[in-house]
Amino acid sequence: MSIELPEKFEKIIVNAKQKWLDTRDMTRDELRTLIEGRVIKDKEVSPKVGDDAPDFEAEILDERGNRTSEMFRLSSQFGAPIGLVFGSYT
Repeated sequence: MSIELPEKFEKIIVNAKQKWLDTRDMTRDELRTLIEGRVIKDKEVSPKVGDDAPDFEAEILDERGNRTSEMFRLSSQFGAPIGLVFGSYT
């Protein structure tokens, strides 16, 4: 099964070095199949624009980024506008 991939994924496949593929015992076609499978899965299970955000729980950090053992659940804010910022702060 072959699907049209976004340009960024096509570039990954085309630009994959043979040495990189060899260390993973993978052909370029196998890499394409792997990426296609991921894209299909993402389209099936990822939230769509306008969908409710999936509920999750995360630990609250203090002002210095230290762990507090306090947890935050997204669903506890239902009905209130909130902004989520995702990133790596380690």
